Amino acid sequence: MKKSRGQKPGIVEEERKMGLNSSHIECLVLIAILLCITKCYAQNVFNIMQFGASNDGRTDSTQALSKAWRQACWRDGGGVVLVPDGRFLIFSLVLKGPCKGSIGLRINGQLLAPIDPNFAIAQIWLSIYEVDNLFVDGYGSFDGRGFLAWSIKTFNRPISMKLTKINHARITGITSYNSKFFHFGVHGCSDVTFDHIRVMAPRDSPNTDGIHISKSSGINIVHSRFDTGDDCISLGPGSRFINITNIHCGPGHGISIGSLGKYPNEEDVSDVLVRDSTFVGTDNGVRIKTWSSSHPSFVTKIVFLNLEMKDVRNPMIIDQKYCLDCSRDKMSTSRVQIRDVRYEGIRGTSATQAAVNFECSQVFPCEGIVLQDINLSFNGGGQPTSICHNVKGSAFGKQLPSSCL
Repeated sequence: MKKSRGQKPGIVEEERKMGLNSSHIECLVLIAILLCITKCYAQNVFNIMQFGASNDGRTDSTQALSKAWRQACWRDGGGVVLVPDGRFLIFSLVLKGPCKGSIGLRINGQLLAPIDPNFAIAQIWLSIYEVDNLFVDGYGSFDGRGFLAWSIKTFNRPISMKLTKINHARITGITSYNSKFFHFGVHGCSDVTFDHIRVMAPRDSPNTDGIHISKSSGINIVHSRFDTGDDCISLGPGSRFINITNIHCGPGHGISIGSLGKYPNEEDVSDVLVRDSTFVGTDNGVRIKTWSSSHPSFVTKIVFLNLEMKDVRNPMIIDQKYCLDCSRDKMSTSRVQIRDVRYEGIRGTSATQAAVNFECSQVFPCEGIVLQDINLSFNGGGQPTSICHNVKGSAFGKQLPSSCL
């Protein structure tokens, strides 16, 4: 083979060697970076097993979780508490901030509540309080083991996990089983997202709401599934700017705004969007409920959009005569004003003939109610009906049942 004209012998070989050395250097630099990242991550993660936790499901691991949280919370730049594979018995616990940086609770194992219905402090099993920049994630779960508690008619059954005064949080991927009371509570929080969570409890388990929200704003619940014995999601006083998207609800009692008006000086509920979701075999679809004997407040700027109902008993319901002792309260009328509520693209089947049932206040009628493209058939045969009492509004597009507005 002829050598290239003007090129010195061996120069190609030298260039090849230089390129090889350069590749080696790049690999070494990459390895060094990965080792640094691994070391930094290890320093940032606090495994509860290193603090004395036992994964046998019988030994109390509460203090181990508490110690791991404190270390992660106090670390400059924040940290992650790791619950590894295994079963961990945890008693009532408050995981408190403020922290020095963002903090995470990664649940890859299973947290177990005590079976005793009255074990909890302040009716909360796991409380996360006064934290900014929080995440709770993992492929694990927590089990409230509520089977004994459900038969006890008391008001001190604990919420499985309550978030209080939390700003900027994301709860992703975890599953909540068999809560003694609510699965999740959200109170006094802002900018919190629940994404791809799963809630599971038997159809007949009382008060096992999936997520209950109060005095909070900017709450997003997306791509999640609720199979429980009460409301899949319930919005209490002070719920504002709530986005509920791509939810599967059922069994359960549907998505509820309320009950409202029970106590004086309750904050209004406003700017709620429920969309692109499915309800299967639920007692209700989307419901607004206020106490018959109630204190004044407002529910306004509510949108229910593109919802599918499958064998739902009350697909669209407003109940302003909600009461426990109805013999005493039947002469009362709600003072909660409901206005500017839009129902659009609601379709499917109703298990009751009254597919639309709006029972509004005599003193403060519902105003600005809009129905557009409603298509709900009665699966018991015959034509579905709609009921409207004390309602002002308008209807557009397809209306099955025929609109009563």
